[in-house]
Amino acid sequence: MNFILDCDIMDGLVLIDKSRLKELDFDLLCSFEILLDEFGKSELIYDFPGEEWETVRARETKLIKEFCEKGNMIVWLYSGVTCEGNIEKRREIPELSEILYLPSGTLLAVTASELIQCLFYPELEMEEIFEMELEAGCYAIWTEGIGNVRYCRVEP
Repeated sequence: MNFILDCDIMDGLVLIDKSRLKELDFDLLCSFEILLDEFGKSELIYDFPGEEWETVRARETKLIKEFCEKGNMIVWLYSGVTCEGNIEKRREIPELSEILYLPSGTLLAVTASELIQCLFYPELEMEEIFEMELEAGCYAIWTEGIGNVRYCRVEP
C-alpha cells in the first residue's frame, strides 16, 4: 500500500493499534511533545527555566519511551519530511526491528503532531496517513529508508 508522508518540523511517523489511542492520557501526550523537540527549539523550554534541555528531555520522555518499549506504539522522528512511502509485508525480519502489539488488528499510521493535536483537542478530526486491518497479534516492524515501512507477524 502506498501513502504520502508529510511531517512538519519536530514531527514523526507514528504506528499504533487504533484501540490504544484511549491509553494516551495527558501525561503521555506531554511526554510525547517533549520527545518531538529534540533540540529545545519549541516554547516547551520555558516550562523548565534554568535546566539544560538534554536533562529535561531525558527525564520528561521516560513515560512515552516506556509506552513504546512495551510494544504499544512506534515513533520514528522526522522533521520537515515529505515523501511517498509504502508499507509491505515481509517474511524475513532484520535485527533492527521494533515490536508492535495490535490487539484489535487495526494498524493506524499518523503523524506525531496530528496525533497529539487531535488527542488534546478531541473535537478535531484526525487526518490519518493510513489505516490497515491486519490479524490481531504481535508484529515486527522496521523501515527501509524514510517512509518505507515493513512488517512481519511474529510470536510474542
